[in-house]
Amino acid sequence: MAVQVLTPITRIEGHLSIKTEVINGKLTNVQSCGEMYRGFENIMIDRRPIDAARIMQRICGVCHEVHGIAAARALAKLYKIELPKNGKLLHDIILGIHIIHDHILHFYHLSAPDYVDFVALASYPGNDPALKDAKEWVKTVKPALFAQKVPGDYISEPANALPFIVHYVEALELLGLAASALAILGGKTPFCHTIFPGGITTEITMEKLAKISDIVDKIHSFVVTKYLPDVMSIAKLYPEYWKIGAGYQNAICYGGFNSLDKPLFTSGVIIDGKQAPFDKNKIIEDIAHSYYKGSAQSFSTGETKPDYDKSGAYSWIKSPRYDGHPMETGPLSRIYVNYDKDDRLSKIMSELKQPKEALFSTLGRHLSRAFEALILGEFVQNALSTVNINEPTIRDIDMSIVVSDTGLGLSNAGRGELLHFIETKNGRVSRYNCIVPSTWNFSPKDSAGKPGPVEKALEDTPVRFEKGMIEAGRVIRSYDPCLACSIH
Repeated sequence: MAVQVLTPITRIEGHLSIKTEVINGKLTNVQSCGEMYRGFENIMIDRRPIDAARIMQRICGVCHEVHGIAAARALAKLYKIELPKNGKLLHDIILGIHIIHDHILHFYHLSAPDYVDFVALASYPGNDPALKDAKEWVKTVKPALFAQKVPGDYISEPANALPFIVHYVEALELLGLAASALAILGGKTPFCHTIFPGGITTEITMEKLAKISDIVDKIHSFVVTKYLPDVMSIAKLYPEYWKIGAGYQNAICYGGFNSLDKPLFTSGVIIDGKQAPFDKNKIIEDIAHSYYKGSAQSFSTGETKPDYDKSGAYSWIKSPRYDGHPMETGPLSRIYVNYDKDDRLSKIMSELKQPKEALFSTLGRHLSRAFEALILGEFVQNALSTVNINEPTIRDIDMSIVVSDTGLGLSNAGRGELLHFIETKNGRVSRYNCIVPSTWNFSPKDSAGKPGPVEKALEDTPVRFEKGMIEAGRVIRSYDPCLACSIH
């Protein structure tokens, strides 16, 4: 049959289209197409290094603080400074709150409409003011989410659908609380102003810590009592999605959240079922099918030179590879590499009657994200109790130093592992490179012809509802795409 193009793909960040065919009821010949060039790496050239902490947050309106932290880590390595204990803690606290916020937003507001028929809100019989207002708004405005769904097998019985919708509305309030906690630490959000390579400039008081801690407690309670149970409910209602969207089953984790006595995540890679230590020098960016000049590049030597008419190119996303392998990154990769560190997930998988390997699936990504929100909430609570208000939150750097060197910042984001690399000559940036989670996941084929992780995951996805292809949408959104980041 003719090639079908899924565009625009909604409820994601950025501009993504998927080109595919449906043969014998399954997807095949999949192409992941990032559609908008941005050029942040080139924007940094000839600027002062410290500008990275501000400019690189603007890569995305969703993943802002995570780029600030990664840039700050690269700058700390560039200036060869060690953060004070509070600085490390507060960087991790900002990162943790942001990622939990991101996970809740992803499940309820971006992914739940793939499974839940929100028309059920019109039948809401209760007296909750927020839900009554939402019900009236739906009747008056008739927004697309409630009126223009693509064909699919939704949870439509009001008794089953309404709890998800109730939590959808509750989550909106929680996201506001999370943003206020980030603003206390960052001066504002999005795009925190207080993040620097030496820590954060915010003065920390007991009042501020108490307010943030109260917010984190509320968010954590929501994760425990609603988010994780809701994901498990979806898993029980759609068991076929344990076998859809597996992909390569290769995982990469940089480690992370190291500010307490032991890291929350230990670094490592899993390739073809075998676990090995992580080696940053094995990362390259292939551009065989990307709209850029050149060939495969190391993160420390690569350049971003657009080639708008390149033969064979079909995406503005590059193709990161680890020792030649396409790698999935995300909460799934962090959780899978560290699976044996916490037996609670294995107990959940036993309750769902699924083996560990089933995490590489559409449902597994959602469950990994919810479980990561759980353990990150615990981490942030412990980190907040460890902050000492009588000690400094930042180590000053003399920004007038004319530095000629490099710095590498390895960090984490809601969508996976994040790398920022900076090179300077005579006090000015000569090279800046980012390898972002959605660049890994949504990459096009490489020079060896290997599809990117999402392209691989979509292959052989069964299609029952060809109009709109909701099945493809479920697989795609399980990765929480951020195309603004991937084409930075």
